[in-house]
Amino acid sequence: MVTLVLAPPTFAAAWGLTGSLLLSALATTAMLFGGLMFGPDLDIQSRQYTRWGPLRFLWFPYKVIFRHRSRWSHGIVFGTLIRVAYFAAVLTVLAWGCAYARAVFLAGGAAPGWREIADAWRLVEVTAAGYGVGTPALLAVLAGLWWGAASHTLTDVAWSVVRKGSEIF
Repeated sequence: MVTLVLAPPTFAAAWGLTGSLLLSALATTAMLFGGLMFGPDLDIQSRQYTRWGPLRFLWFPYKVIFRHRSRWSHGIVFGTLIRVAYFAAVLTVLAWGCAYARAVFLAGGAAPGWREIADAWRLVEVTAAGYGVGTPALLAVLAGLWWGAASHTLTDVAWSVVRKGSEIF
């Protein structure tokens, strides 16, 4: 609910900062994705985790590696960066596995090495840049993902303070 409530102010803030409809839309969409699908609770059996449906297996190693509410999963600075790096690594391994299976079982050729995978990521980067998706767009997406996850963490902290404060009185 908090994520949805923060979408309009996020768009307004991004518009005010960038003056760009595209960058504002990217930041807001990334914030919604970050809050609903890519947030800190991917380290437990949570709504965010179950929303991945049949793809939630991608997050199982993350659940095993990170303790819930640790600075690495819920950290304001590193939490989102770790999830982005983790997800990029998972996508890379999956892409390599698919390319390997295709080469060995369908094409009868040699399996691709890590150099070919790195070259494929560079091709994605060059293609994205050709469509005008450059550094400002990447920064808008990262800022949106961060804000979506940070809003979750800040809400958790606020709720803990309210709950513990009511125990004092």
